[in-house]
Amino acid sequence: MKRSQSVSQQLGDGDLFSEVGDITPALPPKQSASSTPTGSIVIPRPPSRRGEGPSSRGRMSPATISRADSVASLEFRTAGVGVGSSRGPSPLTIGLADTIPLAVAFHEIVHSYFRGTDETRCQVKLSGDMMLSFPAGIVAVLANNPNPAKLTFRVRNTNRLERLLPNSQLISMDATQTTVDSTIFEFNMSALTTLLRRQAEQNPSASYFNVDILKYQIKCKDGAGSCPFQLVAYWKCETTHTDLKIDYKYNSRAMASPSPLLNLHVAAPIDGGFKSLNSKPPAQWLSDTNRVLWKFTELSQHSEGNGVGSLKARVELERGPGSQGTIFTQFNCEGTTLSGVEFELIGSGYRLSLVKRKFVSGKYICDGDSDSRTRYAAPPSNMD
Repeated sequence: MKRSQSVSQQLGDGDLFSEVGDITPALPPKQSASSTPTGSIVIPRPPSRRGEGPSSRGRMSPATISRADSVASLEFRTAGVGVGSSRGPSPLTIGLADTIPLAVAFHEIVHSYFRGTDETRCQVKLSGDMMLSFPAGIVAVLANNPNPAKLTFRVRNTNRLERLLPNSQLISMDATQTTVDSTIFEFNMSALTTLLRRQAEQNPSASYFNVDILKYQIKCKDGAGSCPFQLVAYWKCETTHTDLKIDYKYNSRAMASPSPLLNLHVAAPIDGGFKSLNSKPPAQWLSDTNRVLWKFTELSQHSEGNGVGSLKARVELERGPGSQGTIFTQFNCEGTTLSGVEFELIGSGYRLSLVKRKFVSGKYICDGDSDSRTRYAAPPSNMD
């Protein structure tokens, strides 16, 4: 068996994402928090594209990306990662009459498996979570006020979700006000007070506490319609070389609003003993993993070809022929979501200071058609 045997050969037509798991009721949250010396609400974000150095939009350039964080965990986190800036009172000193600033973050992940040229065989799984950030000063307000303002919120566009799981230890759904496309939740103020007080006692210098509130699975569109980056791979494995062509398309329709894909990596394994690489656009050869790697700092509808193009490579081999392998892709995106769900506070006593939205790739892979006799890559013979 060839070392780079594709996923489709290994798994057949089964569900690739069965090990990702479904959303199930959460276990009791583990308490932890950390402090920050700043006074601003800054929910952690992926690496900024500004840090990648100068590069023209949509062009290849050196870039790095850490492995995407999975949101498939079945436990709600209540870790108070230091967050921070908000207009109004200090996060540590909030008066009983002050409006309490809150921040919300949506984090989503897309798993996708492209299988040959038949889009109907594409497997997709989308999920996400919503986190609220509370200023440390809210602890004194809740503890000293026997009747604190009820914290209630609405999640809009829930008709786009397959499943919605609230953190039942802290919030409950108000069925009387919930509609087809929006769901209303209200906090158990006693449970929230107990949770935040315990975190404050354990971490008295923390400025803010993050609490996971909701987890959800997103309805998928037909075919590859929910995939922000679409791929088709063509292979031709000869005795002396392997030709590979990857057609790609940036798909803004998969997002709530168009936003560039950042730190985009496309890696293809090549076996058969590497001699030389000829590629367009220029790619790197990673000798430690025997892969061809293309990098984009960003890709959007404003990139060359409106975000549509091809990656081509010919790898000369010492011990050919090689075999088809599974192509791996990574990226992240800020400022938008795949689901389009929105958060809205209801009532008085609280205000929304900041909303963070992002999504990342999870298991995002591509196989060519299994019959290599009928699906050949176009060799990149003309590199102009």
